[in-house]
Amino acid sequence: MNRTYIIGVSLAGLAAFAISFLILTSNYFHSKEISLLTSRCYEIDGEVSLEIHNDFTKSYSFECKK
Repeated sequence: MNRTYIIGVSLAGLAAFAISFLILTSNYFHSKEISLLTSRCYEIDGEVSLEIHNDFTKSYSFECKK
């Protein structure tokens, strides 16, 4: 195997790891944020309106109706 091939494969693997890490981190923080928003809404006796737009990226819309 030549050196260019090994470097290319290593960079592709690193890029895949970085992208996976960013997606998982984003999902984790979105979940935490949704949990906090929901609990705060219930504390003021509000009604939660949550719409998840994309399951992969966890993009969402949140509204607390009182």
